[in-house]
Amino acid sequence: MQLDEVAGGVFWVEASHTNFVLIVDGTDVTMVDSGYPKDRDLVDESVSKIRRSLADVQAMVLTHGHVDHKGSAERLRLDHEVAVYCHSREVPLARGEIRQQISTWELRRAWRPNIFRFAFNAIRCGGLQPELVTNVSTFGDVEAIDVPGNPIAVFTPGHTEGHCGLHLPEKGVLITGDALITVDLWDPERIGPQLIRRQFNYDHGQAIQSLDRFTDLEADVIVPGHGEPWHGHPREAVARAREVG
Repeated sequence: MQLDEVAGGVFWVEASHTNFVLIVDGTDVTMVDSGYPKDRDLVDESVSKIRRSLADVQAMVLTHGHVDHKGSAERLRLDHEVAVYCHSREVPLARGEIRQQISTWELRRAWRPNIFRFAFNAIRCGGLQPELVTNVSTFGDVEAIDVPGNPIAVFTPGHTEGHCGLHLPEKGVLITGDALITVDLWDPERIGPQLIRRQFNYDHGQAIQSLDRFTDLEADVIVPGHGEPWHGHPREAVARAREVG
């Protein structure tokens, strides 16, 4: 696990090939995503490292409902009464009522050694054993969510139907989830702002359009769902992502 304070009270945590974020507001904490199901020890360790306990975690906000982001949500909800939030259009995915993710057929079609490593790591981290979030609160577009830190939802559909980024304007932080990442999941040497590969997107064309929602936001650090934080204005990050394709 790697943990870094990217802005005052905002911590980036690198778990198993995916990231989550801790937002500290006084004594309270909001968690944004939580990695894979088997990252739960990293979740506990990260909260401890910022000198808080799981009792201080008041809410978890999901950028989207894929297994590598909602990993510990249901456990924290049941065991620690953590309220779980997602965009209203993401509820069916968070609950496991629908699937909007890369299929086994698509993985086989693109089969290469590095893709095998990606699939192996995903399975090892619990990718085939998602915990469904049975009770979730919702928020809408461009809404300040009523959780510690009050992140503002930035609706960016495409990766999934209800995907959202989160903006912390007072901290200068933009959390982009999988709408914009900084490392290729199949080629770890390909780094920098980029779109996730089209095979992972529910609607790739819409994912490209959704990048526009980031361009005018004021921030100087971007925290993606995969890859290291990137320092610079969102407009520049989006331009680089469009160049890469």
